[in-house]
Amino acid sequence: MTNQLPIAVIGAGMSGVACARVLHHHNIPFHLIDRGRVVGGRMASRRIRESGTPFDGHITDIGASYFTVQDPDFATVVNSWIDAGTAREWTDTFHVATPAGISGIRTGPMRYSATEGLRSIIEHQAKVIPTEQIQPSTQVESIAVEDKHVVVDGESFSAVAVCVPDPQAKQFLDASLVSTHKLLDQIQWEAVIAVTAVFESGMLPKFDGVFVNDHPVITWIANDGHRRGNEDPVVVAHVHPQLAAQHLADPVGVIPQALDAVLPILGLTEHPQWSSAMRWTFAKPTSARDELCAFDEITHIGFAGDSWAGGPKVEAAWKSGHELGIRLAKWWNQRL
Repeated sequence: MTNQLPIAVIGAGMSGVACARVLHHHNIPFHLIDRGRVVGGRMASRRIRESGTPFDGHITDIGASYFTVQDPDFATVVNSWIDAGTAREWTDTFHVATPAGISGIRTGPMRYSATEGLRSIIEHQAKVIPTEQIQPSTQVESIAVEDKHVVVDGESFSAVAVCVPDPQAKQFLDASLVSTHKLLDQIQWEAVIAVTAVFESGMLPKFDGVFVNDHPVITWIANDGHRRGNEDPVVVAHVHPQLAAQHLADPVGVIPQALDAVLPILGLTEHPQWSSAMRWTFAKPTSARDELCAFDEITHIGFAGDSWAGGPKVEAAWKSGHELGIRLAKWWNQRL
């Protein structure tokens, strides 16, 4: 029977792993497929490797910066992460800046981080998934519907949960799925380049994060040492989407502009000891659908991520993936 074929979950970020966890809970066979070597998606962390320097081994968040909590179900999950020592409360106060420098502070909801980087939260979530059901380093090339099956790169599945940014999904979905392509065209996505910079100890002013307004180069600066809780002199700055889009082919090339912008905002005169850049072609959606997710019972293709559930937020990605998992489990059981 068709429903005896496994389900393919494409993308091992927050939404994909949340979806896979629900399927695992319901004993539904699935393959979690991701192009990365490890789980995490845009909740990405990278360990700095500079032997002999005091910051060697520092784990830096180069994707999502933090997450907030509103939904009661997500709050329960986050509390379990805190109890496990994976997540931590970071701050409810950020500074605000203009091109002239820091101009004030802004309080808001508690922002959460992770001592070992935000990717460690995805790793924690994925621990329940059997290793043999995770396919890393696998770039999906095509998804088509054939004879009531969904075919992913020549392999048949009963259904597919697509949990990657909409523009990425469009690249591998068959052109005959016209209505699906129209759905994915509804939301625009921004590029971001994350520039990491390591300064000498004691140089940084006291701050957690800075929202930078009306600046052509920088939109956000995070004190990664505060975010980690280890006070390492590391900052991560996000390059303005328009400028980032111009440097996607050479992200390192934007570092001088980024640093020239960051230094006066933070009141610094000395350049960092070390810097790097990470490109995110589809960093975040500029808006989001109110629906939690989508699942087409004709094509058997579903979608989840932070362009759903009122995102773009980590919480929205979790809610969307979790809900898609529930809908797939209900659909699966109805067919038995």
